[in-house]
Amino acid sequence: MNKVILLGLFFICVQKNILFAQTTDLTSVDEFLKVTSTLKEGKIISDELWTDFDNSTGYKKYVYLENKFVINTIKASINMAFVNSGLAKKDSVLSISKEEMAENRKLMFQKRILTNYIDMKENFDSIKSFRKNYDFEAFVERSKQRLFSFLGKPIDTSFRFKAVYFNCMDADGYNAEEAIYLDFNLIYRMTEKQRINFLAHEFFHNYREKYENHDFNYKCDLNFGIDMIQNEGIADMIDKTEGYKQYYTYVIKEPDLAEVMVRLHNQAPEDLEKLQNVILKYSKNEISENKIIDEWIEIVKFNGHAIGFFMANQIEKAGYENEMLETFYNPYEFFVLYNRAAKELNIFQLSDEFMDYLRSITKEYYR
Repeated sequence: MNKVILLGLFFICVQKNILFAQTTDLTSVDEFLKVTSTLKEGKIISDELWTDFDNSTGYKKYVYLENKFVINTIKASINMAFVNSGLAKKDSVLSISKEEMAENRKLMFQKRILTNYIDMKENFDSIKSFRKNYDFEAFVERSKQRLFSFLGKPIDTSFRFKAVYFNCMDADGYNAEEAIYLDFNLIYRMTEKQRINFLAHEFFHNYREKYENHDFNYKCDLNFGIDMIQNEGIADMIDKTEGYKQYYTYVIKEPDLAEVMVRLHNQAPEDLEKLQNVILKYSKNEISENKIIDEWIEIVKFNGHAIGFFMANQIEKAGYENEMLETFYNPYEFFVLYNRAAKELNIFQLSDEFMDYLRSITKEYYR
């Protein structure tokens, strides 16, 4: 009898560990801390240690990319931050301006990751203590609850969320096909409420995938971009409720980026009008598909966050938040609600011609 009970307890523990492995993964954080601890001791990183680093869940996808920019930037930034090697290059990266960051995502990534690593070095012992003592599983569960609270829905216990992979990169997170990636130092620096909201934002993208129409999204780049504006705009309502200035200055703690994002949010009506005009040109075959994407990239910065957040804010101000959350997966309805709000608030409205075209390309996919 006792053997049976013990065997049952064993399988419960095994199942629990498997469940946890599917929920969070911190192996890249552990490998990062091993590498940087070794460097702080003045030692050379062995090939074996780098191999373990490269094969950890949060980094291996970058190692096997043909373009090595990301993994090379990670390793170069580790050396600059923890060994003080290449001081001229380090100063050059840290002096990248907010204007340069707004125009060049690679330069932005280089500055953000180096700044993040320098901050980690300054708080190294506290970060290691956080890694040892924080309950990451509870954090993930509370973030799921926050998502459903935001959506006004009961918790969907049947939905299988992606695993959360923690690594040490730039202060950000994103929803990828295989997992959600979170920067460990960013989570360490946040308050508990900020952490939960941040991950709930990424879980929104994960959950929305269940409802969005993939045939529409992946038919062409234009469709993907239209969907992306709603996707990011509503998600930002979860963790950026006090606005971009507050969020990027005091949560992300990147004042240069705060200026960029606030400016983009403020100019969203003008950018939305530019976007409307270029899409209408495309609808009349006045520009090619390649040209419209080039124009889109010039107008829509940072995956549509600023334009989408502006639109979502106007929808909320006009009292249509419930309708927005009921149709959180339907990009056409998002633009309809924005236009209804814009009319009431006396701000820029999209033309009937544009809305008719948007309806024509979405009606097959969204009823």
